Amino acid sequence: MGSKIQTGFLLILGTIVSLIGFMFIYPGGEGPDATAADNAAKLMADPTLAKAGILMGFGGMGGMFIGLVNISRKMATGDGAGASYANISAILALALIVLGVFTIGIEWAVTGTSSADTGTALMEISKAGSTSFGITMGLLLLLLGIGIILEKNFHIIIGGLAVVAGAISISSIAVSIPLGGFIGWIGMLLVALGLGVQTLRSKG
Repeated sequence: MGSKIQTGFLLILGTIVSLIGFMFIYPGGEGPDATAADNAAKLMADPTLAKAGILMGFGGMGGMFIGLVNISRKMATGDGAGASYANISAILALALIVLGVFTIGIEWAVTGTSSADTGTALMEISKAGSTSFGITMGLLLLLLGIGIILEKNFHIIIGGLAVVAGAISISSIAVSIPLGGFIGWIGMLLVALGLGVQTLRSKG
């Protein structure tokens, strides 16, 4: 029971905190056309606000990914129809946690530098990491969605949304779909929210 409550709240609160942090507090990011220099300048202009946005945005996603790890591991150990897919999605969720922690360190350093050139160079590293994030997130959603559809342990709509969001996220990297990464990210938040609500409401 405790594990179920923990997982549900990690998914729900992590989603909400991340959304608020990135959409309303984080000062960087002006869409796909924003340059590393633009983002660095915004983070450096208000370090206090930037740090709050970084912690909430990436920290919330970290909590959400821990929740996804819990769900994926439970599916993987259950030896059901979606176990093999969930096993890989758990590994990918762990990779995203590590990538998020690394990105926090990089962008935190941007807020403390007084050199525009250094800040831009650091943001170039952060932006490069977004490609790895998009591919890994897409694969995570795609495999988890397939596992849910096969196992039917959550509502099939959640599994279908995960598959669609994952495919869009991967495609946005491969063929540069406008706003594809953002759509995939929003899809991931909706999937996590849906999984969190259904986990808390489940009897098992």
